[in-house]
Amino acid sequence: MSKPYNNYHLNKNYFDKPLALGEVVLYQAGRLYCGSSMVVPLHIHGDYFELTIVTDGKGVITTNSIPVEVQKGDIYLSLPCESHEIVSDKDDPLKYDFFAFLCVQKEMLEEFQNIAENYYTPTNRVFHSERIRTLVSTAVAELDGDKKYSKELLESVFREIIIYVIRSFSKIKPEKHSENVTAAEVLCYKLMNYIDTHIYSLKNLVELSDFTDYSYGYLSSVFKRTTGNSLVVYYRERRLEAARILITENRLKITEISEMLGYSSVYSFSKAFSKRYGVSPREYRQKFNS
Repeated sequence: MSKPYNNYHLNKNYFDKPLALGEVVLYQAGRLYCGSSMVVPLHIHGDYFELTIVTDGKGVITTNSIPVEVQKGDIYLSLPCESHEIVSDKDDPLKYDFFAFLCVQKEMLEEFQNIAENYYTPTNRVFHSERIRTLVSTAVAELDGDKKYSKELLESVFREIIIYVIRSFSKIKPEKHSENVTAAEVLCYKLMNYIDTHIYSLKNLVELSDFTDYSYGYLSSVFKRTTGNSLVVYYRERRLEAARILITENRLKITEISEMLGYSSVYSFSKAFSKRYGVSPREYRQKFNS
């Protein structure tokens, strides 16, 4: 297996200090030329969206364990808090541009939140736009250097990209549930989707009441009756799975992961993690990286 991240043409990382560009906050952008069968290993996204624009070759993007084949011309939208892996084709290696972002303009942010709700299944998030491909290529090139009026140009370019993404999804039919799916199942689907895409910002499950306009007691009862599991257990499992992936990335300290996922203390985090995986977060990291 090829070592990941060796073939970056450009990788601008702003996670520690996100770059404000008008209506968009930029977390990461770049261009990657993959080698044969190269793997970008499993990692988990923060509270941001990401576009992957395939400029050549083909491969597989696996999101939350669901594989999606992509090829030249495809654009793939990743949602907040998703686990993500990319495998390049052996004979026709991937080349792609990418950028991770969040809209700060209210109306645009609401548009992307609607996209997250209506196109949750990864297979429904591949689309095509030559304009977006060209604009992202322009942005990546502009980030590679210190040019006059660069910030002003990037603000304009990213605004256009966001608008074209919104327009592209307005042409795609939203996901439809089978006629055999009950209203309770649809509600549970929305609850799981909300938890999955707000795993870093969700501080209390009572927030689900504001999202659905139902009381938490009612939501808890419907979820238990429909799925056989409780909302508390679902949230706990999703949070620990996110922690496990963050630990394997070896980018953040254990205390930072604990704080990011809203645990009251690193002790309570370690206790919950050890109960779920049989070892402490620190031991899990040492074992994974040994």
